[in-house]
Amino acid sequence: MHSEPCSLYRNLVENSPDVIWQTDRELCFSYVNAAVTTQFGYSPEELLGRPLPELLAPASRDFVLGRLAARVAEEQTGKKTGHRLLEIMILTKAGRFVSAEVAVAAIRDEVGDLKGFQGVTRNVSDRVRIEERMRLSERNYRELVERSSSFILRWTSDGIITFANSHTCEFFGFLPEELVGRHLVGTIVPEVESTGQSLRQLIAEIGANPEQFRTSEHETICWDGSRIWVAWNNSPAYDEKGQAEILSVGHDVSERRQREKQLAYLTVHDPMTGLYNRAYFDTEFERLSRGRRFPVSVVIASLDNLQLTNDEQGREQGDLILMKAARLLKEGFRAEDLVSRTGGDGFAILLPGLDEQQTAVGLIRFRAAVARASEHDPAVFFCMGASTAHTGSELLRAQREASAAMVAEKLLRKKQREQQEKDQEEGTPE
Repeated sequence: MHSEPCSLYRNLVENSPDVIWQTDRELCFSYVNAAVTTQFGYSPEELLGRPLPELLAPASRDFVLGRLAARVAEEQTGKKTGHRLLEIMILTKAGRFVSAEVAVAAIRDEVGDLKGFQGVTRNVSDRVRIEERMRLSERNYRELVERSSSFILRWTSDGIITFANSHTCEFFGFLPEELVGRHLVGTIVPEVESTGQSLRQLIAEIGANPEQFRTSEHETICWDGSRIWVAWNNSPAYDEKGQAEILSVGHDVSERRQREKQLAYLTVHDPMTGLYNRAYFDTEFERLSRGRRFPVSVVIASLDNLQLTNDEQGREQGDLILMKAARLLKEGFRAEDLVSRTGGDGFAILLPGLDEQQTAVGLIRFRAAVARASEHDPAVFFCMGASTAHTGSELLRAQREASAAMVAEKLLRKKQREQQEKDQEEGTPE
């Protein structure tokens, strides 16, 4: 793995303003970044090996343990799980409990067994304190709201905006009169999120039952069309006539979402080439072996000139070969094929639905494309082997056969090079 991408992701985690952490299966901390000091007063070293539940208030402890158990159960059934924020109470080093938001995900090994958990936590006590003051002192409501750096909205159960604070108007680029009286959807909320979720339906569900959507997180849209992610806290409210409304207090979480996206990308991709990594290949290999889409062909490939280039020309030139090889592999196979880097100079490709003949034709075409591309530096030389499985029980056998064929080609090329060198030496006059 190239050192620069590794440093990039390490710096991303270590310099995050949010607390990023990991635990083992027993919920004991195995990693905590430096943000825990500014957010909760602990040094990372003070938490390593310490059980996570010790930092939670009793009610939060039961809530978090219940949600973790539910999340693991959902993942085991194959159900898609969202990234809904949990609001909990955390014990600071100073000995007081503060409000915090946490997003948690399970960590699994290459075969899908649970290894532990990872999460992103943020101290939101300031925001919670503002919300509490708003509820307790209606006289100071407008002053607090207008000075707040949070997005604050009031809207009716059918989605009509009745109030937007100055920060909301300025951030999204609207005048107050351009928001008040209009529907959320079509102003600061798009019809459909980039994930495909219908936001009109989500707003309708929140309006109908805000108690079930105390927290929500979705895309919003500015006047110029740019989109940001906002995390909202929603609660019932009432206007002067006693009519039910929803009070929503939000903050921009786009940077956090981007960090989460980058971290999620890293878990399944090789940062040097952008191809899937070995862990993801193994997971998909196991999934395909249990599926019904056969035949499945397996191609094992290795760069024949990477180590020699690294030794003679340096790693920078070797990296150029790696990246060019990755590009050729992406372009040379179908979108539904899984192309992965399995280590150093090794690659593996899964070809669902292709039999022996189709795979052979595809490899001939791919080798021709590589040869054409290698007319320009840097040249790329693949040793490859392929085999086809017609049932799930044959897939491991196909992988072994493909690997053996690749090794045989690599040995043959090595002997050919050695013979060429020998012939050149014998043909050189004294």
